[in-house]
Amino acid sequence: MAAAIVLIPGLPLVYVVLIVNVIAVLAMPPALVFLFMLVNDKELMADMVSPRWANAIATAVVVFLTGAGVLFGVSVVAPNLFASLGGK
Repeated sequence: MAAAIVLIPGLPLVYVVLIVNVIAVLAMPPALVFLFMLVNDKELMADMVSPRWANAIATAVVVFLTGAGVLFGVSVVAPNLFASLGGK
């Protein structure tokens, strides 16, 4: 299917690549949350359960990556939205 999309005449391929990257970045936090749940499962991990400090760092990373992904997605879909922040 990806090959068929790329072969569409006149399709801006750079924009297609950016959209695919946005989808990948936004699909990453649910995977990270699933891994976070796995490392905190006492039945699965026994005495190797993730400590509180590692959970705090993991939560901060997931929140940061989610925020960065949303900003990246907005900047791709509406590139002029953040133009006033650029200073030019």
